[in-house]
Amino acid sequence: MNAWVRSQPRTLRPYFGAEAAETLLDDMELVLKIGDPPVPTRRLIIDEMQMAEISPRLYPKLSETRLDEVFGQRRSAFDLVVTLRTPQMLRRELVARYALSDEAPEVVDIPDDMLSDARLTGLFELGVSICLRDEKDLGAGWPEQIGSWVSRGTFTIGLDRRQSAFRIEMLTEAMIKERALPTGTMVWVDVDDLNVVYEEGTACATAYVSEKLHEKFTSGKTHPAVTALLYAEIVCAVLAAPDNGIKEATEIVSGSPLENIAKNLSTTRALSLRDLKKLIDDPARLRATVHDSRGLVKDLEKV
Repeated sequence: MNAWVRSQPRTLRPYFGAEAAETLLDDMELVLKIGDPPVPTRRLIIDEMQMAEISPRLYPKLSETRLDEVFGQRRSAFDLVVTLRTPQMLRRELVARYALSDEAPEVVDIPDDMLSDARLTGLFELGVSICLRDEKDLGAGWPEQIGSWVSRGTFTIGLDRRQSAFRIEMLTEAMIKERALPTGTMVWVDVDDLNVVYEEGTACATAYVSEKLHEKFTSGKTHPAVTALLYAEIVCAVLAAPDNGIKEATEIVSGSPLENIAKNLSTTRALSLRDLKKLIDDPARLRATVHDSRGLVKDLEKV
């Protein structure tokens, strides 16, 4: 019998007219801090100090001549889109959008106020794509639906230890019955001590999210405002959990999840352990603080 080998699977792309565009972002570069060399790969593990000091700068490296060659008169129909995603916080934000009818940007700085979730969880994804701005008939082999991409790439930057420090899983009907929870429970958390340093591959907290909501999150169909509300519920639940180790703590351990939480709950300086304990004893103020740190009002204004 003759042996056979199946060829490597390939993502099917119907845009045969735009095939040349798929390589436009191949030369883009990312530096984590001004003065640093570009990251050597699209997936990079960094240490805690690097994550604390990140100030990412993207260089799209788009050639004006090449853009004209690939798109011709269609160029004005496309945008360069940059997004920041923090998977464990179920959040994706628009960093910038540039019309390619104008000259492509040489550099894109990621605002520091967008990086709080990345520093908290130790993981973020910077997505770059060239997308169709509006629904438009560009001819055979070209996209026509708004948001369709013809070129894209992603930088994934994270810490080994903290990639799994916080997990978000599905709250199934079986779990609801097993834990005697109300049938309409949206979020339930299991929390271990937040004030210790965790080794690679371990988790200090797992948030279980309603099955239908979880399905929408994983499919990217959830409105940012709903994601923001869910995030607030998770953080408040984690901080209110009886086994999180905060009540017994006498100091905040360096490198612990609690240290990152204390830093990211304030826009000015890290909260002290005393301030954090006061917040936990005042649930209304705790929620207000979480809402502020998450930018909840800004997300709700978009509804």
